[in-house]
Amino acid sequence: MEWVSAAEGARFAEVVTSLTERIRRLGPLGSESGEGIEALRFKLHAARAAVSGEKLRWVAAKQTEFVTDGNKYGEVFTYQEIGRLLDGVIVEEIATQQILALLGQRPLSVKELAERLDLSPPDVMRHVLALQRKELVRMCEVRDRSPLYMTTETNA
Repeated sequence: MEWVSAAEGARFAEVVTSLTERIRRLGPLGSESGEGIEALRFKLHAARAAVSGEKLRWVAAKQTEFVTDGNKYGEVFTYQEIGRLLDGVIVEEIATQQILALLGQRPLSVKELAERLDLSPPDVMRHVLALQRKELVRMCEVRDRSPLYMTTETNA
């Protein structure tokens, strides 16, 4: 993320040109990972939901304040620390959105979610418990001693 003033036309052009060149070097979406179009659509849908969510917008909006004025405890952060925080929030929010999308399709266990998303079962369980506290996910049944979860909007 770059902050550019409206008075910095040359700087804006430099930032846009640099970003465009970087995107060209990366190549077409999914070319490195070899993922299919449906897997990419799924991930993009989750990313879109994550960036439209309140948490990510709040952290992005607060980054300048945290670097200049600090948090409510007076702790001032470096741009690198804020960048790591923002990266972590992005990863967490995308995982949360992917879990919600999968559980909106059909009930799944933590193990099934972990396998599908290539995440560890403890990480998935942490997300599921947080979603339960927010009443976005509920346990719907137990199959073979494994609880199955679904979104609260799903009618199964």
